Amino acid sequence: MTPDIPRPRYVMQENLDDSRTFGVIVDTSGSMSEKELGVALGAIASYSEAREVPAARVVFCDAAPYDIGYVSPAEIAGRVEVRGRGGTVLQPAVTLLEAAEDFPKDGPILIITDGWIESKLVVHHTHAYLIPFGSRLPFRAKGEVFRYQVPGKGGSKEGRS
Repeated sequence: MTPDIPRPRYVMQENLDDSRTFGVIVDTSGSMSEKELGVALGAIASYSEAREVPAARVVFCDAAPYDIGYVSPAEIAGRVEVRGRGGTVLQPAVTLLEAAEDFPKDGPILIITDGWIESKLVVHHTHAYLIPFGSRLPFRAKGEVFRYQVPGKGGSKEGRS
């Protein structure tokens, strides 16, 4: 035998769709304006199309999570019905997504909110926040924080400090 000579072999390749799958939790509480929700959904659709993500796992949440499952970028961009518009408690949505059997165990999560959320949020997956300029989270974020401009609102220095 010659174990030091490389030989071809078959290797099962991981599902490439899983490597591009991500989850999105959208704060649909009453404090999120329609413009903020529109920009947030547009951001998800644009990112998904740019990265060739076939579908993102979307969970709307106000005081309770509303899991709408995997949604294609085209559906996110304009045909999705937003549920919620009540109070804000996002932890149940995080727990639902992290425990979902059809969501990758290491799938990243994007949390879109205006910052008017509970003072502690426990997220075990890699995650990031997307919040409007001028808003802030009520805690020190462990994930990255990205900001977006809401049409009709002022610059990045306005809002809560």
